[in-house]
Amino acid sequence: MTAATAPKPPLEHDPELAEVVSDAMDVVSNPTDLLVALLALSVAVAVGVLATRKLKQKLGHQRPVLSTLVDYLCTPAATLLVLGGLSLFGGSFDNPLIGLAGTLLLLFLVIRVFGAVVELLFRPTLPLKIMLRAVTVVAWLTLVVAVFVDRSQTLAKLYGASFEFGGVKISSQGLIGGLISGVVIAIVALWGDKSVTKLLRRSRTLQPNFILALSRIFSVAIWIAATLTIFAVSNINITALAAFGGALGIGLGLGLQKLAASYISGLIVLFEQSVRVGDNIVSNSVSGRVTRMTVRYTMIRTRDGVEAIVPNDLLTNNVIVNQSWSDRNLRLVCGVLVKSDADLSLARELFVAAMNAQPRVLQEPPPHMYITGVNDKGIQLDGHFWISDPENGQNNVASDIYDAVLGAFRKHGIQLVAQ
Repeated sequence: MTAATAPKPPLEHDPELAEVVSDAMDVVSNPTDLLVALLALSVAVAVGVLATRKLKQKLGHQRPVLSTLVDYLCTPAATLLVLGGLSLFGGSFDNPLIGLAGTLLLLFLVIRVFGAVVELLFRPTLPLKIMLRAVTVVAWLTLVVAVFVDRSQTLAKLYGASFEFGGVKISSQGLIGGLISGVVIAIVALWGDKSVTKLLRRSRTLQPNFILALSRIFSVAIWIAATLTIFAVSNINITALAAFGGALGIGLGLGLQKLAASYISGLIVLFEQSVRVGDNIVSNSVSGRVTRMTVRYTMIRTRDGVEAIVPNDLLTNNVIVNQSWSDRNLRLVCGVLVKSDADLSLARELFVAAMNAQPRVLQEPPPHMYITGVNDKGIQLDGHFWISDPENGQNNVASDIYDAVLGAFRKHGIQLVAQ
């Protein structure tokens, strides 16, 4: 770890602040004044914490905006008010150490106001919300360290330290700055990602596949921009990362090439719209309705009610039978083998009637009967019919037709051939 040229600490270019800190340090050397100051600070903090708990219990979860403001501001504001009230009594309560504590608390309150505004504006997720509240404390502690840095060699070394890793120079100040600003940038990036997705979904002209593909492209672009911004704020030379990033990219490319192929294939499928949500497809012996599409995979609900997850590269590298490409109508076939001396006209009439009796069978195009085979065993009759809702099942409608056909054949004496 090597020392870098650190910026001048606040005390070196702010004589008034230097005088306040010097007077506060004189109080520390006086046990009585120090005890009074610590007692005053303890009472003020206790009152602030107690006031925050009472207000949160009173608000509950019905007023999220006020609850957020209370979480951020109530404790430091109440503590600051108590310290101000105690200083009015004068005497031992009006000493420089309590005054310095009040100044630092005021800085903490300003930082917490900024954190509350960010949370209320951008509505971060719970992990980012916790990180944001922690970051406000880290930012305040950094300011406190900056105030006292010229009074401690250890703090001065930590405050101006830097180190190199793989040719990349990182300073402690840049690292802390990157941490603080990185959380805020991540929150804004997440908000931007969600906002773009919502805006695309409101479009009445874009197809769902286009919306999904564009939202993923914008999402990647937003997070790349956010990452570069965090590096810039952290004073990390992005050029120095090029060689390391190139080697890492080659390693990841070799190890994750199948995953990358799935993502690229997903974008191709989404933009081409060769497969859409709701389509009935057959892919690698998996047959069913597409229920969900992402950039990486497509989910197919089979006729057995099982969800099959198919990587998108299989959809671009294999033959896909899309039964819903032009329309949702699907043709099914039911066949029986009757004896050669059976009344074929009556058998065909009964079969067609059984198909027409099913409410799911379409009347346009109408069901048809065909003789598809003649052999020494009998005559093969196949009924062709169309349905428009294959996602509701195919075997069930075929079963109902067979049941009706068998009943009609028994009633009219038409015998089947045992196969």
